[in-house]
Amino acid sequence: MPLSPSPDPDAIDEIAGGRRRLTVGDGHRLWWTERGDPAAPALLVLHGGPGGRTREPTLAWWQGLPLRVLAFDQRGCGRSQPSGSLQHNTLAALVEDIEALRVELGVGRWALAGGSWGARLALAYAAQHPQRVNGLFLRSPFLGSRAETARYIEPWFDWLGMRGRAWVGEAAAQSLSRLYQAAPASFDADTGFTRGGDPAQTLPEWLDDTRLARAWAEFDDGQSLPGGVRRAGKLFTEPTSATGRDDGLASWRVHAWHALAHWGCADPGAGAWPEAEQLSRAWSGPVSIVAGAEDACCDPALARRLATLWPQALLQIVPGAGHRLDDPLLAAALAAAARAFGAPP
Repeated sequence: MPLSPSPDPDAIDEIAGGRRRLTVGDGHRLWWTERGDPAAPALLVLHGGPGGRTREPTLAWWQGLPLRVLAFDQRGCGRSQPSGSLQHNTLAALVEDIEALRVELGVGRWALAGGSWGARLALAYAAQHPQRVNGLFLRSPFLGSRAETARYIEPWFDWLGMRGRAWVGEAAAQSLSRLYQAAPASFDADTGFTRGGDPAQTLPEWLDDTRLARAWAEFDDGQSLPGGVRRAGKLFTEPTSATGRDDGLASWRVHAWHALAHWGCADPGAGAWPEAEQLSRAWSGPVSIVAGAEDACCDPALARRLATLWPQALLQIVPGAGHRLDDPLLAAALAAAARAFGAPP
């Protein structure tokens, strides 16, 4: 789930040799990039979040392998336009976008490498288009169950403390807590928001609350450390720079919208994730799953449960590792697993 920005958000554009956009309708133009051998088997990298963007480490793992590596920034995210847009920004639309990109690039079949929320998206696409998928590489998977989201947000109030609650505002602090712990419903009386609908409806004010967005981003960054904010002893610190409507707010808007629209499903168990279970019965390609044992954002227990769906799955739970891509333990394990996954048979 973390959205940790890189110092230079356009660095990938320069490495990839230019900016590319795919118009997918609903007013969205998706940034995408490509590297590697265009004649080699294709692999699509799906970023996390929601509200994240394609980052260099997730592409670097595949460097030097005989692959055509593709990636895109999801609707409203990163370099895609319009930034922060919620119009028709749903899981179903994102699955359609993946298929549109495949058709546009003339790819017959490809493997999917998805991290965190990207793993959720990879499973949803593969369940709908199993004949188009060669393999699944899932990093720190997250599926949005009520158990997962409640686990993630549980330290929020302790981390904020009285000072943080005063800076953010009590109503906003409470709204964020409810966001991650609410059960799905057609209408949420607390927010006045239709779940799964279109944000042409009245949006909750806190969705554009810059202070809440900044506090959440700091919390999210702390949770991505091994053991999360509690292990690290991190507490809220009041930002000193001026606030404004920037990429951080755009990321927050997309993230919160998907949380409202799609998260809070049943607790893990039989039938909880129909895409994964449906896919395990209909598809038997290679599966590699890597997660940090000390991940406070995405429960490693989910990685273990997903691995049981496929007898051929390779599972690695990395001792001492958290969620961050620059965690040295996790980064080393991911690079090695990617090479094993992407090497010729």
